[in-house]
Amino acid sequence: MKKSILILSAIVVLVAFAVPAFAMDMYDPEQRLAKLSEEKASPLKVSGEFTFGFITPFDSEFANIGFANAYMDFFVYPDEYNSVLLEVALDGGFVKTTADFVYFSLETDVGAYFGLPVGLVNTMGITSLYTNKYEVTGHAWERDLIRSNIDPLAWKVLVDAGMVQITAAIGIGETDPLGEGSFNDVGVYAFIPAVGPAEIEVWYLAQDDPDLKGRFGASVKADGIVGGLLGIAGGFVYDLRDNSNIPGDDKFWAWGVGVGIDWTTLALGAGVEGNDSATADRVWVDADYGFGGDFGVQGTLALSLSDDTGATSAETFLGAEGGVYAKIGAAKITVGYTYDAHDDDGYNYAYAPAVAAPKGGLFVVGDIDF
Repeated sequence: MKKSILILSAIVVLVAFAVPAFAMDMYDPEQRLAKLSEEKASPLKVSGEFTFGFITPFDSEFANIGFANAYMDFFVYPDEYNSVLLEVALDGGFVKTTADFVYFSLETDVGAYFGLPVGLVNTMGITSLYTNKYEVTGHAWERDLIRSNIDPLAWKVLVDAGMVQITAAIGIGETDPLGEGSFNDVGVYAFIPAVGPAEIEVWYLAQDDPDLKGRFGASVKADGIVGGLLGIAGGFVYDLRDNSNIPGDDKFWAWGVGVGIDWTTLALGAGVEGNDSATADRVWVDADYGFGGDFGVQGTLALSLSDDTGATSAETFLGAEGGVYAKIGAAKITVGYTYDAHDDDGYNYAYAPAVAAPKGGLFVVGDIDF
């Protein structure tokens, strides 16, 4: 017994001395990178989003629970010119949730390898091309109908000339949404990062269309102007597709404008958007006031200016919401109540909840970006 106690004591002492050195090897960046280089290992970076919660009007028939964001991106860097991305995302409901491998692509910095005067990055595999999230309000409805994408995409090339960045995209042999043939993808996306205080993007993206008809759009965002107080963003899109056999692929146009004010601990947002069914459709206001360090309150209101049933909603009052939140490190936990004015027309209003419910209700949501 004494011998066993002696051996255990020796192990404890050794661990006590070894842990600091081990921790230093694990977390000191220079030592870690040197060790990776020595062992010819590939550095790994992980990022992602997690947004989960529930909402209930105290009626289980109309309650809801689930994820708004649930994915992790694994980046492996075999060398200084290449990186491989594998994205894993959750799919399905709360109980029967499965994991899908959404993206798997190789990105190669061709410009750096050949010492070119402009940036040239080649990406191929299962990838995508999305336009910017250019909003300045919390609702983000100013880009709700505008933001465009090709997803999935097989190949894209980025040319970065500093003042302008242009991405060309192409997909050959991909199956169309109805599985009736191999429709091709093509796209051109231009991003100008600085025109005075503004950034501008212009694009034409066509996905799974036999005639390469797609979406032409543009957006502009000027953030932090007027001494960092004001942000303005707006966009427009025109969809040329007219494929009645594919749901959602009909010709339409849409626009949206938002204004945000960020004054010390108070953030305000307001905007309006419209489309070919209703030139002026939704109007919204959101407010966020932080106090006591990492605590705050938030509230929203949304209206419809349209009486056209082809627009977002034929009713004037869409919904409202109020909540309190706490930021704990990188995580944010929010508790609040959503009032949905439209429990009978298929439109569910929600601002902070991870999931919406036909009658709104009490919600709790946890969120972290990492």
